[in-house]
Parts: sequence; structure tokens; C-alpha cells
Amino acid sequence: MSTTLISLDQYLHGVWEPDREYVNGEVLERNMGEKDHGAFQAALVALLRGWRQSAQIQVIPELRVRTMPEQYRVLDVVVLDRNAPDEQVITHAPLLCVEILSPEDRIGRIEDKIEEYFRMGVRAVWVIDPRRRIGYQCQGASVRDWKAVETLAVPDTSIALSMQMILDDLD
Repeated sequence: MSTTLISLDQYLHGVWEPDREYVNGEVLERNMGEKDHGAFQAALVALLRGWRQSAQIQVIPELRVRTMPEQYRVLDVVVLDRNAPDEQVITHAPLLCVEILSPEDRIGRIEDKIEEYFRMGVRAVWVIDPRRRIGYQCQGASVRDWKAVETLAVPDTSIALSMQMILDDLD
């Protein structure tokens, strides 16, 4: 199977419905979530927004982030420091990146993304598994470095959410 590569300019100025990721010239489709994925995403956004003022953050779903010069990812939920540069496509390290697993997700692809997030200086990465109703606090890119936890946190901030709070907020 051959892959057609496109330029970064074509990717950045193209219209992608739904938005897609870009890795070294290749446009990658994202596994679009199902109801559970969307419900967890909505709950996380709503709960994290509670820290907007006290932690001076912005919480944005489905945001494009440049993790490396030729790599752009679209995160399920991203938390930004309100004092960080104001960019339409994020190039600075977010405080938190959240990946919500879809049934079709492959662990290797998720690990690649997490490695990119940590490499760019992200403080925390959470992986949420809606099917198992588990939240993982990632300490490194490999699945062996993920810790299933009762409370997900962002180091050096007041931001912490228990899995029970998230589950209670699901519609």
C-alpha cells in the first residue's frame, strides 16, 4: 500500500473533516470516538474548567498541537497555562494532554503520541479508557509506565480529578 505525502503547508491550509493529524508528510485519520468517548471528553472539559481562574488555565477540546517540526497532533483535551503565548496552533508545551481511547486505537500509536508530548515538555499526560472506566497517569510513553490511579493530577498545580468525579459527571 503506497502513501501519498503532502507538504506541511498543504496540511495546515487544507480543510479536514474531521480534523486529522500530520506526521512527517502523512495525513493520519483519527479514530473518532463513540458515545462513551464523547461523554468522557465532555465530563473532563466541564470538570477541568473549574480551575480556569484559580489555576489560570484554558481547557480546550480537539486542539491541534505541533509536537515536533513535522508532527501535528489533535488532542482530545488540552490544558494550557493562561500566561503561555496565545497561538491558534499550539507550539509551546501544554500543562496537560488527555487521550481518550477509542475501540480502534492501537497502543503503539498512543505511545508515539505520549512520547511526543513528554518530549515537548508537557507536565502531565492522562489516558482515559472509557470501556474499562480507568484513568492512567502516564509517567513515560510506554504502557508499562502508565499507572492506573484513583486521582489524576497535574504536577505543580492544584489540578486533580478523581475518577469517581469524572464517572459521576457522565451524562
